Amino acid sequence: MPRPTTALLSRPRILTAALELVDTTGTFTMPRLAARLSVSTSSLYHHVPGGREEVVEGLRGLLCEGAMPAGTEPGEGWREFAGRWARGYRAAMAAHPRVVPLLTAQTVSDPATLAGYEALARVLHADGFADEDLLHAVTVLDCLVLGSALDAGAPVDVWADAGDPASALSRAIAATRVQPGDRSQRSFEIGLEALLDGLARSRAPGRPARPARGGAGGRRVRTPGPP
Repeated sequence: MPRPTTALLSRPRILTAALELVDTTGTFTMPRLAARLSVSTSSLYHHVPGGREEVVEGLRGLLCEGAMPAGTEPGEGWREFAGRWARGYRAAMAAHPRVVPLLTAQTVSDPATLAGYEALARVLHADGFADEDLLHAVTVLDCLVLGSALDAGAPVDVWADAGDPASALSRAIAATRVQPGDRSQRSFEIGLEALLDGLARSRAPGRPARPARGGAGGRRVRTPGPP
């Protein structure tokens, strides 16, 4: 019997199949992944010897590749960079929100993803964030991104609307429905601006932020209100 001209398995093919499973079912097991690829479970371990944890980290790297900026643009301060970092990271995760719970259940070890966090940490540190505050700043940005990515996969109607004009929640739901664009994206932008305002107050006193000069990264994004 002639040997196949192309390999049945490869790491990229395994990760793609795992992502498809998670997008569809919210999780995966190695046996189910093997069945999807029509191979034995043991054969997967030739390409991902670390098993399920290695596949999850591979998914992290697959989604984060190119999503996090590697450094600042000319004239870009910490605030503009952090906003660009958060928006790129959220866009990648919001496209596959069912992956997020798997990623938060284990330590980040994917080298490319760690490099993205390192870039953020370096920019924040260079612009006045002390070592003892730095990890907290990275963490709250990370939490906002991942929480918003989960929200992107929520039902269109997150809260049941009783249609009661006396209810503050019902009135808020009605007002939000007529706003342009995606609710989750708008909420993310509100949260991001508030978070950046708070982080600005935690920087080392007396060290002003570098001003941004031009470019999309230097503009604050205003969340559109009702028409």
